[in-house]
Amino acid sequence: MIKSSYETERMKKVPFTGIRRVMEQAIKLEAEGKSVVHFEIGQPDFDTPEHIKQAAKDALDKGMVKYTSNFGLLQLRQKIAEKLQDINSLKVDPNTEIMVTVGGEEAVGAILLSLLDPGDEVLVTDPGYIPYYSLVHLASGIPVPVPLIEEKGYAYDYDALERAVTPRTRMLILNSPNNPTGAMLDKDNLAKLAEFCERNNLLVLADEAYEQMVYDGEKHVSFATLPNMKERTITVQSFSKTYSMTGWRIGYIVASKEINSVIVRAHQNLVLCATSFAQAGAIAALTGSQEPLKNMVNEFSKRRNLLYQGLNDLGIPCHKPQGAFYLFPNISEFGMGSSEFADFLLSKYGVASVPGVEFGQCGEGHLRISYANSYENCQEGLRRIQKAVEELRSRK
Repeated sequence: MIKSSYETERMKKVPFTGIRRVMEQAIKLEAEGKSVVHFEIGQPDFDTPEHIKQAAKDALDKGMVKYTSNFGLLQLRQKIAEKLQDINSLKVDPNTEIMVTVGGEEAVGAILLSLLDPGDEVLVTDPGYIPYYSLVHLASGIPVPVPLIEEKGYAYDYDALERAVTPRTRMLILNSPNNPTGAMLDKDNLAKLAEFCERNNLLVLADEAYEQMVYDGEKHVSFATLPNMKERTITVQSFSKTYSMTGWRIGYIVASKEINSVIVRAHQNLVLCATSFAQAGAIAALTGSQEPLKNMVNEFSKRRNLLYQGLNDLGIPCHKPQGAFYLFPNISEFGMGSSEFADFLLSKYGVASVPGVEFGQCGEGHLRISYANSYENCQEGLRRIQKAVEELRSRK
């Protein structure tokens, strides 16, 4: 007999992401002939650098089409270890402390499936990347939102953090630079957070997908480099944003041998290994010219400055992001929920953005704007936002 509903209780807690809903609406409008500026998509608009693509093509031509080790190609892990030492000041053993994954998302999923028991609680930022909540639910855990304080540059509310801890708290997920705010925690806040995690004996999942997308001379600090944090931190990094390789699905986990030996069993049963010839491209990404990365970050910085200044000129409060490629302007003055505002902006003015409430209740009254679009499109999007704001203010 066919069930009336195939949705399990677990899946009822896992929504289709609002980002994709906005994207589908935008595509539908474009199919109807409407011009849309895409500020909703969180992926670089640049092509993957040519030398990376060529390395993957060469690997295919040489017959690199077989499974690799569950941990990934050893040569790639060795190059990742060199990168971690040079860029992140993190010394690790490529044989036992690095695992190549199918992007950062699979890495996070495998970590949570491996290290959570049913009912374990995970501290997650609000606002924060919504798939964290979904993946915790899929692992039968309980995500516990902890507010970030807008007035303090989206640092943690440490009083709320202390109140959130219970005997079931197992882990904290840290995302810096942060999606959706673009904020980075400074050294003082990182030290305070490290003390909190050590005192409460928490594991830390440090998602550092945007660790090289930083501006104004800022320096990303990997959480595992802080005193007493290496053994309790599971670091996730990715090639997706850094080298504009989102579709290649190559990320990696950095953790102790003991932790990795547990995670690899989930990774093995979920995907077995990352795509072999894509790993060859990742080797080329690390060993080849880094000029494409520098040029991309410089271009993102120009777009960030354009939109940040433009929003401020319109009188819309907005934290200046130190990293990633997102702005999180505060649109609460208009008396509309973020979903209503985003719908208005898209349907009438053709600007696709993501309602802040999609990233948690503390995100309400905000929009996430991705400037992973051309400078010219950012200019056009800003012009349209200005017209929308002028219309809404004229109604008052």
